[in-house]
Amino acid sequence: MCGIIGLLNSPETATEIFLGLENLQHRGQDGGGIITLDKGRFHQHRGIGLLENAFTASHLARLTGNAGIGHTRYTTTGKKSLSQLQPFLSEMTGLVIAHNGNIVNYQQICESFHHNGYAASATGCDSEVILWTLERALSTEGKTFEGLVNSIRTLSETLVGSYSVIGLCEGLGLFAFRDPNGLRPLVMGEQIRKGDTEKTYAFASETVALSFLGFSEMVDIQPGEVVLVTPKGKVHRANYTSPKPRHCMFEWVYFARVESEIDELPVYQARFNLGAALAENIRATGLKPDIVVPVPETSRIAAIALAEQLGVPFREVLIKNRYVNRTFILESQAARQAAIRRKLYPVATELSGKRILIVDDSIVRGNTAIQIIQMLRQCGAKEIYLASTCPPIQHPCYYGIDFPDENELLASAHTVEELPKILGVDALIYQTIAGLEKSLKPNNLCMACLTDDYPTDISAAETYSKQRTLQRKEVLVS
Repeated sequence: MCGIIGLLNSPETATEIFLGLENLQHRGQDGGGIITLDKGRFHQHRGIGLLENAFTASHLARLTGNAGIGHTRYTTTGKKSLSQLQPFLSEMTGLVIAHNGNIVNYQQICESFHHNGYAASATGCDSEVILWTLERALSTEGKTFEGLVNSIRTLSETLVGSYSVIGLCEGLGLFAFRDPNGLRPLVMGEQIRKGDTEKTYAFASETVALSFLGFSEMVDIQPGEVVLVTPKGKVHRANYTSPKPRHCMFEWVYFARVESEIDELPVYQARFNLGAALAENIRATGLKPDIVVPVPETSRIAAIALAEQLGVPFREVLIKNRYVNRTFILESQAARQAAIRRKLYPVATELSGKRILIVDDSIVRGNTAIQIIQMLRQCGAKEIYLASTCPPIQHPCYYGIDFPDENELLASAHTVEELPKILGVDALIYQTIAGLEKSLKPNNLCMACLTDDYPTDISAAETYSKQRTLQRKEVLVS
């Protein structure tokens, strides 16, 4: 899971890419990179950590040109290192790509390349195979829109997994494409700015990045679709393969910014729907909470809807330290647990003696829930109920949400009946599959982590999972 953005015909390309990436920082905080193109010459900068630490004004000033791509990384394959930060550039072919998603059969593709006489991976990052395959195909097909479509079709016949990609090719233009399932989001924007006669074009992971930059005309890149904008501003669109939509439900449940709209469904509305649907389940239990408390930040909207439906006061009494970043996307268990303790703190005077309904977006590993429950007990809560807007997560994700190991998942190792005792709550209420589907209509959803129904071949998933586990262990040792 990462944040990607590309701009064409912008007078302040690097600065606007940086600002767009800041609005995608929630999608990755391990590092970031920007590459711009200026009169046939590429300029680039990458840095580890948050964008505000990775870039300075002088870095941005050196990134000249009116076209460019940016990327902010969440490590779901490979390691946290400068060499693995995107965008990736091929100087030889003048091709740049930034990728959001996971290539499940990355190891097999690397072996195939090696057996055919090509060099081994330079970075160990799965996104590199997209660059390799595209540059080989483009060199054969030619730098035309038809050649690009054919090249991406060839690529799709090789890759298994999720891939929303933004590319920049010298002499061809800025392009974007999305895997046939549309697992990861991708949008296009265009605008004519005051005083300009030519349009500025952009692609990004989420609408929030483009609306912040002033774009009002935005459309989704469709599953299996490729869009090219030439240097002269001509737009070409085509399907490189038949679409088979299976949008990741976790984007609406947790990952995306609440201000975004994904595949024509506003994230705010989706989370409100989830809260209202969950209220029906709670009402059926006969529980009588005194207050409804959200786990900041992503469950807030659902908790508001739930409180309204139940007629129970909504109270913001778990206070987030705004200087601690997202704990879910940290790489190790120890790092996540340490960050949780620093991230949230309760208002004890509002909790003592009360029956508290805690609302969380999901329960994956249980780290956040267990520590919050312990804090609330220490504050003197009378009873604690925990509600999840997402059904039990029982199966690995191989498409960019970083839980590829079934052993990490609390609901996989234990029955729903066992979980309240493990979590330390008096009652546990999950969203139902039906409630989730109703809340996220009209989208065709990937719910593989809930149902074990994967939209792609996952025969290479065991190798992928073992490799990811090994990479995490190496991080802990180092």
